Amino acid sequence: MKVPYSKEPVDFRLMCLVCLRRIRFVIYGICIGALLFGGLYYLYRNVINPSNDYISTSDIYLRYIDEVELANIYINQQTWETMIYYDQIGEFAVEELGPSYNTDYALNHISATLKTDVRILTVTAKSTDPKEAQLLADAYAKAVVKYAPSFKEIEAAVVIQKAKKPVLVGFEDRTWGMAFTGALVGLVVSLLALILYFVTDDSIHVPGVIEVRYGIPAMGITTDQMRKMDLESGEGYLVNIDKNRKRKTEFYRMWLKGNYVALTKGFKKIAVVGTSLNKDTDYVSNLLYIQLKELKDKEIHGIDRGDIKEEDRVYSASDYELKVLESVNINPQAAAEAAECEAVIVLIKASDHNGKLVERALDLLRTQGANVVGIILYDTN
Repeated sequence: MKVPYSKEPVDFRLMCLVCLRRIRFVIYGICIGALLFGGLYYLYRNVINPSNDYISTSDIYLRYIDEVELANIYINQQTWETMIYYDQIGEFAVEELGPSYNTDYALNHISATLKTDVRILTVTAKSTDPKEAQLLADAYAKAVVKYAPSFKEIEAAVVIQKAKKPVLVGFEDRTWGMAFTGALVGLVVSLLALILYFVTDDSIHVPGVIEVRYGIPAMGITTDQMRKMDLESGEGYLVNIDKNRKRKTEFYRMWLKGNYVALTKGFKKIAVVGTSLNKDTDYVSNLLYIQLKELKDKEIHGIDRGDIKEEDRVYSASDYELKVLESVNINPQAAAEAAECEAVIVLIKASDHNGKLVERALDLLRTQGANVVGIILYDTN
């Protein structure tokens, strides 16, 4: 039964196998994501917008009037953290700094912290220029000294520590964290890309898809390893391979031969046509010729021994013909030539993103009335 590609059920096992064969793209995605996120963060943090901030601090002693009990004083740390940004203190500081500074700029670079005994106030200035940081700390310390007596609880304020030597502020280097985030993003994106690739890929990876999609039996497969191995002259047996591969290869050969016999039974004029745009089916055609020779030799020996009657001769008959034609997608006229034969075998390259080409080739063959009896999937991996 034919099922359109768009309605084919998703084979999750096949999807996993296809994705595993392309696992390198997941590794590439992880590496690219890590380099992209980590590299861009490092570039921004250290080159484009380097954070070389310096801080300088100055300590001020707050002297309260004798009648005030420190435990009841409402002027706490939160109070000073807010008051340090008062316009009046900012104006006092700008007077110390000079006309090149304005209140808004100064306020953006200053903060205050009150020690736990509520007597020591620390003013902190931050700037990319160490000299400016020290200048701001001194100016704001003087501004606080000038402003503090406006509180009825404070008798006076005295600078007990002038602005200290500016210190470079350390920053949290998140390059590795960003690289890890990028790796996770790369992993997710690459996995989604692989799934999308599988869903949209109209290639044929396994022979089971052939009958589902086209309603035509799969005659057999040949692997890319089989193509790459040297063939012993005239015999077609693979050499220079380990026993496991040789066992698999022999199984594929016997499977193809058995299906060839079953699917072409009763036909004496067989056509073989490809669907690829490249002339890459010589190996498959030669393999069919070799197997046909084996069938002929076996039949002749059977006749000689009397196991097969002369009138039952098939493969060694003079009118038996295996005709190899060009790819239908290279030479459309090959469809008409194939239709003149009794049976047609179609060759499809595996995992070649060739779904549309295969459909076109089969349509041409059907239009000419060709009898397609089986499909061989070659160069599977």
